[in-house]
Amino acid sequence: MSTAAPKPLAGIRVADLTMMWAGPYAAKLMADYGADVIKIEGPRAWDNIRTLFPPDELTDQWFNSGAYFHEYSRNKRGLSLDLSQPRGRELFGRLVAKCDVLIQNYRADVMDKLGLTESWLRELRPDLVIVGMAGFGKTGPEAASLGYGPIIEQMSGLVSLSGYGDGIPFKTGISYGDPIAGIAAAGAAVTGLIRRERTGRGVTVDLGQREVATTLMGEAFALWSMNQRLQDHVGNRHEWMAPHNAYPCLGEDHWVAIAVGSDAQWRGLVEAMGRPGWALDEAYADQASRWEHRDTLDERVSAWTSGRSKQEVFAACRAAGVPCGPVWKLTELVADEHLNARGFYEPISDPDHASWMVHGWVWRWTDSGPCILAPAPNFGQHTREILTGLLDVDPAELPALAEAEIIAGAPIDPPAVSVV
Repeated sequence: MSTAAPKPLAGIRVADLTMMWAGPYAAKLMADYGADVIKIEGPRAWDNIRTLFPPDELTDQWFNSGAYFHEYSRNKRGLSLDLSQPRGRELFGRLVAKCDVLIQNYRADVMDKLGLTESWLRELRPDLVIVGMAGFGKTGPEAASLGYGPIIEQMSGLVSLSGYGDGIPFKTGISYGDPIAGIAAAGAAVTGLIRRERTGRGVTVDLGQREVATTLMGEAFALWSMNQRLQDHVGNRHEWMAPHNAYPCLGEDHWVAIAVGSDAQWRGLVEAMGRPGWALDEAYADQASRWEHRDTLDERVSAWTSGRSKQEVFAACRAAGVPCGPVWKLTELVADEHLNARGFYEPISDPDHASWMVHGWVWRWTDSGPCILAPAPNFGQHTREILTGLLDVDPAELPALAEAEIIAGAPIDPPAVSVV
């Protein structure tokens, strides 16, 4: 018998109208933690992440096998429903009446144009927690603008802080605005549920993805407001720590990060390096001197690390109490001893696709059971189950709904892709 505790959001039902990354990521977190998340896709307006990155091996069901879609929609149920048609909206309204949360990341005006206004939703479910996460929020001069992760990241100001001192800003390796907004939206939904429990009333959340990303500029705001100073581009370096950088190691494109923030840590690094004569020079005697001579210091530390593997450097620095971390590649992360020992990875078994390993819990309890209970749904996989079971639709009506393209078992007219 399992001793795992029930998931914390068990019993909560979520209508998920999100697409692409930020919104599906938020709904995925809620699904992982036990909510019954119903992902709604129109036959002609599906989640574009299904078809944006076709898999390497194409089949006639290729739109169900994309890695991105499977990452962001696991543990969800899939409902196909055309919200632009009156019968589709009516069925959606019946679903809303049975949901605790509705989440969407459309452009600010889309819900109203579909007739899914806040007042209409509240008539159906007065205590509904509504989470809107448009790129720029519901109000303001930019509200009608489209917001994708790379745009959000640039306009948040984060990219203005990155670079290597030559004035050219660098974006992050991913569209950082998306997952950050998704985490915030999941938190907003849960706090909305707590407020509902205390007050008995529903709440509407207006989350602007740009604002969420901009909050990560906190120390830069403080630096300007207190000292009228802009933060410099320092790359992997630090404004007062040295050595503080990513250093090359043996092998192709292998690196280790070292961050020395005190005299004690510097002494530890000197010991880890075998007390080379240059390290005892007065030029490196204190923090200020090391920072002043950071260029030659980086060269000398690099000379030491480049003759060793990143694992060797990591072990030597850790033994000496020096903050250090290898720059792991994806293949190394999958085999990581620590993550595997903690059960970070879990298998997904999908009868229509291969089985594979992905990350599980983002955070866990000591009595947590498995995180992943189901793969991402095929397009409209649970339409019959939801319509006839949850919404009491007569099964005899389903062929007519399909004929009218209100429901479908596959996207209608997906992008032309060569299918093997």
